[in-house]
Formats: sequence, C-alpha cells, structure tokens
Amino acid sequence: MLAALTLAVALVGATVLLFSVRDPADDSPPRPAPTEESQAADDALQRRVLSELDVFTDWLARNRVEGYVGEVGIPNDGDVDRWIQLAELWFQEADEAALWVDVWSSGEWWGADYVYSVFVPGTEGGPLAATTPTGELLARYAREGDEPRGVNVSGGEFGAPGSTEEVTEFSNQNPGEYGTDYLYDSQGSFDYLASQGIDTVRLPFRWERIQPALGEALDDDELSRLRGAVSRAHTAGLEVILDVHNYGAYHLAEGTRGVRRAIGSDELGQGDFADLWRRLSDAFREEPGVIGYGLMNEPSILPAVGDRSPAQVWEEASQAAVTAIRAGGDDTLIMVAGYQYSHAGEWSRQHPQAWIEDPADNVRYEAHHYWKRDDGYSYDREVAHAEDLGY
Repeated sequence: MLAALTLAVALVGATVLLFSVRDPADDSPPRPAPTEESQAADDALQRRVLSELDVFTDWLARNRVEGYVGEVGIPNDGDVDRWIQLAELWFQEADEAALWVDVWSSGEWWGADYVYSVFVPGTEGGPLAATTPTGELLARYAREGDEPRGVNVSGGEFGAPGSTEEVTEFSNQNPGEYGTDYLYDSQGSFDYLASQGIDTVRLPFRWERIQPALGEALDDDELSRLRGAVSRAHTAGLEVILDVHNYGAYHLAEGTRGVRRAIGSDELGQGDFADLWRRLSDAFREEPGVIGYGLMNEPSILPAVGDRSPAQVWEEASQAAVTAIRAGGDDTLIMVAGYQYSHAGEWSRQHPQAWIEDPADNVRYEAHHYWKRDDGYSYDREVAHAEDLGY
C-alpha cells in the first residue's frame, strides 16, 4: 500500500513537471530563420527543432559566451525511431556548438511508461537498472563526445507545484514528507548511470525545502539529504549540477495555503534570491562532486517592475545571485537560465544580449528544448504543426 501511495505521489509530481515546461499561452513561438542545417533536414519537424536550437547557438556565438542545455526532451513513444533520428541530428549540432547537455529525465520514481524516461528502474522497482533507446543514444554521445553529456535525476522536486499553480497546499511551511512526497535517488542508481558512461547529473531540489524561511538559515535536514545525494553521485564518479527547481517563484505560506510569489514581487525580492545562493555557495563550494550551480529552473511568470520587463527583472535577479556567489570567493561554474521557460527558440526575443558580469568568467547560459507540445501528440502531428508554421 505504501509503495502504491509513493508511486501515486511521484506521478502527480511528474505530471506537474511535464506540463509546466512550456508557456501554456504561447505554444507556437515565432518561426526562427532557416539555416543550412535545417533546410537539409528530412521533414518540417526536424527543420523546426534544428532552427530553434540555432537561435540559441547563434546567440551564444554573437555574444561570445558558452551554453548549456539543462533539459532536452527526447520522447520514448510509438515513434521512438523517428525521435531518435531527430536526436542524432540535434546532438550533432550540440557537439559542434560545444554545448553541455543534460537530458530530461531519470529517477527511481519515474515509471518506464513516462514519455521522457532515459534510464528506468528494474521490473521490481528500486534503483535505475535499465536503458531506454534515448538512454542508449545518450550513453554513446557521453562516451564518444568531448563535452559533458548527462541526465536529470528527478525526485527532489517531486510533490511540489509547477509554474502556473498560484495557490496550493504545498508551501514553505508544508513542504511534504521525505520518502513519501519526494526523494533523492540511491547509490545504486548513480552507480548505474556511471556504468552507462554518463558524465553529469542535474539534481533538482525545491527552494521552499532547503530554505523554509526567506533570508534565514538553510534547513539542516534537507541540506543533509541534498549533500547525501551529491556524495552518492560523486562516489559513482559523476559530476553534479545543483538545480533550484522553482520556476522563478516561492510558495509562501499564508494561513494554511501556499501562494506563489514570483521574484520581483513585494513578497520575494531579488535580495531573497541572492541570499539563497550566498548560503548555498557557503554550503557547497568545497563539496566534492559539485561542478555547477543552476541558479533557477525555467524562470517564468515574473512581474514587470517599473519600466523593466519580466525578462529584465530576471536578468537583474540572476546577476544579483552571481554577485553574491562570487563575493564569497566561490568560482564554481554557474548556469544562468533564460526567461520564459528557457526555451531555446526564445533566446533572441527574451534577451537581446548576454547580461551577466562575472569576475570569475565562469558562466554558461542555460536553455531547455522540448520538441513536442504535449505527451499525447505524435511525431506525425508535430510534423503537421511545423508545416502549418511554415517550416
């Protein structure tokens, strides 16, 4: 009974994550200009996906900065052979652009039927023990490529809201119970990933759990759990990117409810975000196995403040976090996400130019890239949609 309840909780978290990675009001971003690579693709979906990636890589080149794709969603469904063919083209371009890549996603609470599962537990559950077609492709690129190739290891962000849920039971005062609502994977899972040749893991966790009172100390128990997961990954030979998986907001308790408060609001200032990262830096700067800090997963639905757009509010907040990290002498690599769900095809529109000033010169800008609009959509349906957009 407890196992069934745990699985149900995990799948609720999975659903929140799956449907919150895209802007529900804008599932048809402006068409990027076609490139030589996209024009040579076999179908309209390939042309759309490669053109979107080119928006990001061209932006990086123009600004002379480096990039990271923290989530790329490669579906494992009835059209898996065609998705893998597209993934081959995608990874070839990612290699040429020297992008770091972590694929979405794996974890002991993801079932084999989750459309984006990369590595899955065995038939009896427990640690990751089997590889999907996406995992086989990722493992090959990890072994053969020059840049880090890895996977998200989900669980620490489960049982929490996505980007669009304004009022929830979840809050900083009601963050859920470890082992029932969320978890960090076991040593066996990290060992399995390392055995497949994986280089990095992106490790999501929630701000409300690690810092249950804004501006105050990190929670000792949650910090111990997160450190334990980092230690297990390091023991397996993996490098960890810490990921604050909060979509640019914090669910602050008001009575018995949690209310979404976005960075830039009166309730959640840029100073609160900088304070979080000052404390995380103090806790992890000497931690073996931590290769990078992911400032914020998919910042979105932020307010405009004065004459500053939501994207500019995020730029200021991310700069404040970088400044706080560097003020303590921490030169760890920092991953800075783009506004509006970090969508690769949105970069030029959201951010005309690179904005981070880093005295350590150790920043990568982070994009995410999903290729279909909904779990239920087929490859053919996405081809037709891309043709309708003019690809």
